[in-house]
Amino acid sequence: MRLCLQRIFFVLVLLVSAGEAAYAGNNLRVEYLPRVVKQGTVCLIRASGLTSLKSIYGEFQGKRFSMALGAHDGTYESLIGIDMNARPTAYEIKVVATDSGSKVYSRTLPLRVEKAHFGVESLSLPSSMVDLDAKTLERVNQEAKRLQALFQTFRNERLWRGAFICPVEGELSSVFGLSRMMNGQRRSPHTGVDFNATEGTPVWACNSGLVVLFDQLFFSGKSVILDHGWGLYSMYFHLSEALVSEGDRVSRGAMVGRVGSTGRSTEPHLHWAIRIRGARVDPFSLLELTEGLRE
Repeated sequence: MRLCLQRIFFVLVLLVSAGEAAYAGNNLRVEYLPRVVKQGTVCLIRASGLTSLKSIYGEFQGKRFSMALGAHDGTYESLIGIDMNARPTAYEIKVVATDSGSKVYSRTLPLRVEKAHFGVESLSLPSSMVDLDAKTLERVNQEAKRLQALFQTFRNERLWRGAFICPVEGELSSVFGLSRMMNGQRRSPHTGVDFNATEGTPVWACNSGLVVLFDQLFFSGKSVILDHGWGLYSMYFHLSEALVSEGDRVSRGAMVGRVGSTGRSTEPHLHWAIRIRGARVDPFSLLELTEGLRE
């Protein structure tokens, strides 16, 4: 019996030692920015310390995300979105890398999401824009399903490069995350940012991408949506006209349309919004984090 126990113990020691040897010399380093992560923000993930990689990817909330060579040699980067309604709690980010010799390395970091305190905005709109008849409500629901299906589509090709830019010259008039009261009724929160600008002001692509939607929608009016790859989408709403068609590839800074007041709007403005793998995030968080990214 004692001999049997000794053998089992010896085998366990060998297994543990083998596991340690498989990850020996693991120099994979992983970090994320910003240091304080709140609901509705974008995180920049960086991995470094290894050379001659065959593959590298990350995992967050059960979903994989791709990583690409960053601004510094040997540094890989990616973006993840924290939805505006994400539960404030502790999460994990895992990065897995395989070198040219098929050796696997991994690192797991804790990520705590803190609660964001969004404001409240009260709006007065024509009753026809708030109290919808049955036919209009059916249209709105169909359009919402169409957009939801679109944002669930994942293009395993990175079309964006480097820093994102603001899509219009105008005054910020409504910020991200506001709880909205319309004619005294609570409605969906504001999932983008609004810029006041004169009708016809140029609207630019915030980064390179593929036009996956151009249509006249009830709430957002003339709308353009770009797919930037890896689950990242940008939206440009209430346009007076669009200068692109579905299927067009556009570069960062290309004109995609002009500011208007179509859809549920009382004055010319641009509504700009971002989705990252379905997460609704503040576009300004994306601008700040990507300022130093390489082309």
